[in-house]
Amino acid sequence: MARRLLRSATLLAFFWWLTTSMVCSAPPIMSAQGAILMDAKTGQVLYDRNMNKKLAPASTTKIMTAIIAIESGRLDETTRVSAHAAATGGSSLNLYPGQTITLRELVTGLLLRSGNDAAVAIAEHLAGSVDVFVEIMNKKALSIGAIHTQFRNPHGLSAPNHLSTAYDLASIARYALLNPTFSQIVSTKETNIEWLDRKGKNHNRNLRNTNKLLWMLADADGVKTGTTNMAGPCLVSSATRDNQRLIAVVLHDHSRWYDSMQLLKYGFDQYDLYEYAEDGAVFAALPIENGMTDMVDALVAGPGSLVVAATDYPAVTVEVDLPEKIKAPVYQGQKIGEIVFYVQDKAVKTVDLVAGSTVEEYTINKILLRHWLSTIQRLSGWGLL
Repeated sequence: MARRLLRSATLLAFFWWLTTSMVCSAPPIMSAQGAILMDAKTGQVLYDRNMNKKLAPASTTKIMTAIIAIESGRLDETTRVSAHAAATGGSSLNLYPGQTITLRELVTGLLLRSGNDAAVAIAEHLAGSVDVFVEIMNKKALSIGAIHTQFRNPHGLSAPNHLSTAYDLASIARYALLNPTFSQIVSTKETNIEWLDRKGKNHNRNLRNTNKLLWMLADADGVKTGTTNMAGPCLVSSATRDNQRLIAVVLHDHSRWYDSMQLLKYGFDQYDLYEYAEDGAVFAALPIENGMTDMVDALVAGPGSLVVAATDYPAVTVEVDLPEKIKAPVYQGQKIGEIVFYVQDKAVKTVDLVAGSTVEEYTINKILLRHWLSTIQRLSGWGLL
C-alpha cells in the first residue's frame, strides 16, 4: 500500500513538473486586445498580440507627459495651478486654483497617483496651453518612432482619435526609462511630497503608486497604469533581472496584473541578453592613411547586444569586420565596419561601426590654409591685427 502511494505521488509530481514546464515554455495566453513584450536594451520584440492595433491608451499617456517635463530641465521651478487645471476630471491629485507646487512634485503626482489635474498643470506651465503641449507630445512621439500614436491631451482621458499601440507605448517607455529621474520615480512604491494646503500651511502629502505590480513581482520597477471606460484596464510595466530589463504592455485587459506578471516571467525564463558592445561606445581607434589627423574612433552605432532563446545562448558568436586602416577623407557617421552576431552559425543581427569624426584628406593647400589661419590667430592674440 505504501509503495503504491509513493508511486502515485511520484507520478503526480512528474506530471505536475511536466505541465509546469510546458506552461512556462509557451507564450502566455491573455485577454488583452493589444500586448507586447520588448527587451529594453535592444528593442527586440519577444511577444506580440496585435501590437500595432490602435487603441485608447488611457493614463499610460502620462509617460510622454512626464518625460517631456523631466527633459525640460525645469523640475525645480514653482508652478501656479490654474482653475482650468484644478477642474480636470477623473483621477486627481486634488490640486486647487492658485496652489503653488514645484514641477518635480507635479511629475511625481502624475506618475504615482495618475493626477489628471497635474498633467494639465504641467502642460500649461511648460507650453502655455494644453494644445501647444500636445503638439510637443506628438512631435516627440514621432522622433521616438511611435508612428501610430496620436495624442489629444496630456492625461489620457477619452477623446476622439487619442490613440496609441502596444508597440508605440513600449517604445515610449523604453525611451523614458533611459532617463534616471523617470526610472527612479516610476519604481517608487510610496513617497511624500511637500504640499501647501488652502490655509497656506506646508505639510507632507503621502503618495502611493497605483502600479500594484511593484508589490506583486519582486523584479518589477515600473511603469504606468491606465483605466477609462473606452480603454479598459491598461498597464505598461517593466522589470529587471540580472543584466536584462523587459517592458510589457497590455491594453484593454481585465487581467492586467496577472497577464503582465506572466508575460515578464515568460521573458526572463525563455530569453537571455547577450551583451557585446554598448551603443555609442568607442569600439576601436582606426589609423587614417593620408589624413589631416592620424586616427579616427570607430563608434558602435546601435545596441551591440542580442536577445536570444536561453537554449541558444551558448551558440552565439560574434565577428567584427573592420579594416586595419582607412583612407582619408572620412566623414562623421560614415560606416567603416560592422559587428555581426551569429546564432548557430546563422547571421541574425548586424550593428554598424561608424566614424566618430570627420578627417579631411592631407593636401598641400589644406596644410598652407591651416598654417595661415594659425598665424592669423597668433597675431590677433598678440594684438597685432
